[in-house]
Amino acid sequence: MANAPMVAIIGRPNVGKSSLFNALIRERIAIEEPTEGVTRDRLIRPMEISGKKIQLVDTGGIGVVDRQDLEADVGEQIEFAMGSADLIVFVLDGQNHLTELDRKVAKKVRESGVPLILVANKIDNESLEYESSKFMSLGFGEPLLISVLHSINLTSVAHAISKSVPYFQEKEGPDGGIRIALSGRRNVGKSSLTNHLCGEKRVIVSDRAGTTRDAIDVHLKWGGLDVTLVDTAGLRKKNQTEDSIEFFSVNRTFGALYRADIGLLMLDSEQGVSQVDQKLGKWYVEHHKPCILVINKWDLADEKTNREEYDVYLDRRLPGLSHAPRLYVSVKRGEGIERIHGAIEECWAQMNREFTTAAINDALQKAQDQNRPRVKNGTTPKLFYATQLKRQPPTFLVFGKSTQKVSSNYKRYLSQFFQKQLGLTHLPIQFVFRNRESRYS
Repeated sequence: MANAPMVAIIGRPNVGKSSLFNALIRERIAIEEPTEGVTRDRLIRPMEISGKKIQLVDTGGIGVVDRQDLEADVGEQIEFAMGSADLIVFVLDGQNHLTELDRKVAKKVRESGVPLILVANKIDNESLEYESSKFMSLGFGEPLLISVLHSINLTSVAHAISKSVPYFQEKEGPDGGIRIALSGRRNVGKSSLTNHLCGEKRVIVSDRAGTTRDAIDVHLKWGGLDVTLVDTAGLRKKNQTEDSIEFFSVNRTFGALYRADIGLLMLDSEQGVSQVDQKLGKWYVEHHKPCILVINKWDLADEKTNREEYDVYLDRRLPGLSHAPRLYVSVKRGEGIERIHGAIEECWAQMNREFTTAAINDALQKAQDQNRPRVKNGTTPKLFYATQLKRQPPTFLVFGKSTQKVSSNYKRYLSQFFQKQLGLTHLPIQFVFRNRESRYS
């Protein structure tokens, strides 16, 4: 849906843009908080309204100066959104008088020449309805009167959007789409990498930690693949979480990782693997999520540090991720970025492989020929045969006798053997064991 009509919701800070965005898509995507400047990047969500496909955009507040002084960057994001939009939904605060900032926004919209729907939010009583005529002085006609908080007249906005955009027929490709989530600690370079990968400045980049607060979706094409890049908020230690905004961001990050097909875990080669990195690594292991390690700032690493030594260090600090490809890059210099495309494509190819029962059982037999399960509490587990349960992640059902006695060490061995034997070297492998009497006993 990357080329569907784009509808941008704009307005000054704290008029209810994110609340309207969430109400229209019926999900809590944008963070809602009565603090000016909370939505600082463009959030884009593909959706349908009355059978018409669109891309709905929630922008940062125009003219906002928040605690981290990003006014110029946020303004640039909004200019880009208006330049890309096919339709603008201009939201006003129906409980307040027009401000100078409202007029500045109106001027920007008028200059853009983009079709517009005017919306007055927070209209929850008759007296406010009578006063709404003041907004007509902007020259855009009568506004739609709504209250997102009380779910009043929201359908009028959806209907107006539907009437204003054309039908879009999405082309269905054979490869489908793939979601890639960028994860890591604060200020490790995720947003800069996102901008490199998509070839435009889609996410605000600042040397201040914590600039990205929402999980930002970026839709693009790599070869024949429809790709959604998700730039998540940077994490830090739990006891350092500042406020409810950051708490929501952390939850949004793990939700984005859960929905992703592949995760990029970005590390800082200068600072090494932190507790936050280890927490993320543990999450990838526990959820059997395919992961690519992107070691950033390698150009700044100590000259005495070599990749072989650093690989050993990563194995020790991030147990369970030895299968994850390791890419040493410098996002600032643009070095090594092209290898990320190849690693993602190879992961995706491996994630879509299916194996015959004969190939799986050949791997199981060879694994046992080289190393059989050990005796545990006087009982030797026996593994008879296996079959593939699912592809993502690769999951195999193994039938045997006393399978509950299979040790964790042997499960790791079996996983590593299957990875090599079946060409699943970039992926975590999951086994499900089930007891069954041997067909030959």
